[in-house]
Amino acid sequence: MHVSRRIDNLRRRAGAEDGFTMATAMLGLLVVTLALAATVTAVNGDISITGRDLDQKKAYEAARAGLADYSFHLNKDNGYWAKCTNVPTPNAVNNVGSTTKRRNVPGNTGASYALELIPATGRSVCSTSDPVGSMIEQSGGPTNGTFRVRSTGYSGDTEQRIVASFKRASFLDYIYFTQLETLDPVAYGSASQTNQAYQQCARTWRDGRRNYSNFCVEIVFASGEFINGPLHTNDELNICGTPTFGRSPSDLIEVSAPPAGYRSSGGGGCGTARPTFRGTYLTNAPVLTPPSTNDSLKNVQDAAIYTGQTRIVLSGTQMTVTTNSGSTSTVPIPSSGVIYVANSTTSACSSAYSPFSSTQALYPSNSPCGNVYVSGTYSGQLTIAAENDVIVNNDLCRGSCSGSPSGDGLLGLIANNFIRVYHPLSPTSSSTTSGNCNSTSNGSGSQSNLRIDAAMLAIQHSFIVDHYNCGSQLGDLIVNGAIAQKYRGPVGTVGNSGYNKVYTYDDRLRYLSPPNFLDPVESAWHMQRQTIDP
Repeated sequence: MHVSRRIDNLRRRAGAEDGFTMATAMLGLLVVTLALAATVTAVNGDISITGRDLDQKKAYEAARAGLADYSFHLNKDNGYWAKCTNVPTPNAVNNVGSTTKRRNVPGNTGASYALELIPATGRSVCSTSDPVGSMIEQSGGPTNGTFRVRSTGYSGDTEQRIVASFKRASFLDYIYFTQLETLDPVAYGSASQTNQAYQQCARTWRDGRRNYSNFCVEIVFASGEFINGPLHTNDELNICGTPTFGRSPSDLIEVSAPPAGYRSSGGGGCGTARPTFRGTYLTNAPVLTPPSTNDSLKNVQDAAIYTGQTRIVLSGTQMTVTTNSGSTSTVPIPSSGVIYVANSTTSACSSAYSPFSSTQALYPSNSPCGNVYVSGTYSGQLTIAAENDVIVNNDLCRGSCSGSPSGDGLLGLIANNFIRVYHPLSPTSSSTTSGNCNSTSNGSGSQSNLRIDAAMLAIQHSFIVDHYNCGSQLGDLIVNGAIAQKYRGPVGTVGNSGYNKVYTYDDRLRYLSPPNFLDPVESAWHMQRQTIDP
C-alpha cells in the first residue's frame, strides 16, 4: 500500500509540466518582444526613408521652381540677366558661391530655393559693367553664346541643384522658320491678284487671314513630309493628313498661335489633321521678328562689297568672282567672313520679281540690282548677303558634293527679298506671267537633285524656285542647314514640276552661326538645357 502510494506520487510528479510550461511561456514572450522591437525599428526606418525621399522630391521641385522664376523675369525683361544681382526685390538671385538670398516655393510646401549666376569661363563674378564678358560664354562649342544659372532647392535637410543654360532665340535654332504660313503675294500671278494678296493675306490666320480663306493660298504640310529638325512659325500650321515634325523631343516645334496651333486644310481629301510630333510641341511661342533689312552687313569691318549683279563660285576657302562689269578674279574668302552685294547707286534697280516672268527677264546678263549668283564647295566661314536676291544656280556644298556634308565650313545666305533656285525654261523667251507655263520645259542649266548646305534668311519674301510650276519634276531639293522666310515659298507642284523637299537641320547651328548672321529683333532668351548638379 505504501509502496503503491509512493509509486503513484512519483508518476504524478514525473508527468507534471508546471515548471516547463513557465519556461516555455517566458521564452515565447521574449521572442514576441524581440519581434515587436524589430518591427518598430523597421517601421521607424521606413518612415525615415520615406521622409528623406519626399524631401528630395520637394527639393528638386523647388530647384525647378527657381528656374521658372528666373525664366519668367527674363521673358518680361530681356536685359534681366545683365543686371546681375541688382534685380528688383523680392528675388533669390545671388552671385556664384552664395545662397544667402532665398525664396519660399509658393503653396506653403516648406521648400525654398536660391539662384546663383555662374560666370563665363575665366571670369569670377557677374559684372554689370561688363555683363557680356562676365556672363556670356565666348569659348565656342555647344555653350557658345549662352549663360548659366544654378538653382538650389531646399526641403528639410535635403538639397537638390539644377544648372540651366540660357540662349537667345535665333533663326538658326530651326530648320524651318516662317512668319506667315501662306503663299508669297508675288506668286499669285497677275498684278491685281498680287495687290489683293498684300492687302488680305499678309497677316496671320488668327489676325484675320481666315476671313479671306477663299482667296488666300494656304500652304500645307502633307502626309509623307518630314521636318527633320526644330520648327517655328509666328502663324499656325495647316495640316493635310499625317506629316511628321521633329526627330526627337529635343527638337522644339513652336507655333505662336494659341492651342491647338494647327488646323486641317479641309480640302483635297485631307480629312482630319493627324500630325505626328516627334519633337516637343509648344503653342503660344514668342513671335520672332527679323530686322527690316540686312544693310548692317555693309558696315562690317573688312567686308567685301560688290555692286550690281555678281556671280560667285566657291572652292574651299577661295572664290571666283565675276562682277557686273564682266571682270573675273579668284580671291580668298574675306577675313571678315562677310560678302555684301549692293544695288547700284548710279542706276535704278527694279526689285519687282515674279516667279512667272520669262527666263530672259529673270536672268539678265547684267543688272544694277544687288543680285548674287552662288554655287560651289566651301570649307571656310562665310556669310553672303544681297541687297536684292540670292540665286543658287548649282550645287552649294560643304566640303564636297559627293556624300554627306563634311568639314568645319559654315555658310549663311541673307537676302532682303528672295533666295531663289535657278530654273530657266525652254524656250527661253516663254512668258508665264499669268502662271501658265505655255507648254514650256526645263531649260539648259536646270539642276536635278539640287543640294544646298547653308543657313538661309529671306527677310521680306521667300525661299522659292523660279518657275516652280513649269517643266517636269527635277527630283529632290536637298537642304542641309536652316530656312527662314517671311512667306512660305513654293518649290514645286506635287507630282508634276519642281522639286520634292528633303530638308535636314544642321545641328551645329544650335551653337555656331555664320559670320554676323542676323538675329531676330528683340529676340527672347530661352532655356537651352538643364542638368542636375550633384
